[in-house]
Amino acid sequence: MNEELLRLWESEFHPADIVWENEPVQSSELVRLCNEKLGWKKSTTCTKLKKMVVKGVLINENLIVRSCVL
Repeated sequence: MNEELLRLWESEFHPADIVWENEPVQSSELVRLCNEKLGWKKSTTCTKLKKMVVKGVLINENLIVRSCVL
């Protein structure tokens, strides 16, 4: 995999860290946790989640989010 794809911005690291601490986590719970810990709205969390799925950092299957990078 391309190293550039695995590079996380700070704004991606924080929600990824929340997933790593709580995985597997329901997407609705991830939205709640990101709101509580980061002050993010649902739309922000969903946008970042989609970007991290494209990068191959996270998997979102059947509304369950988990990491694919250890």
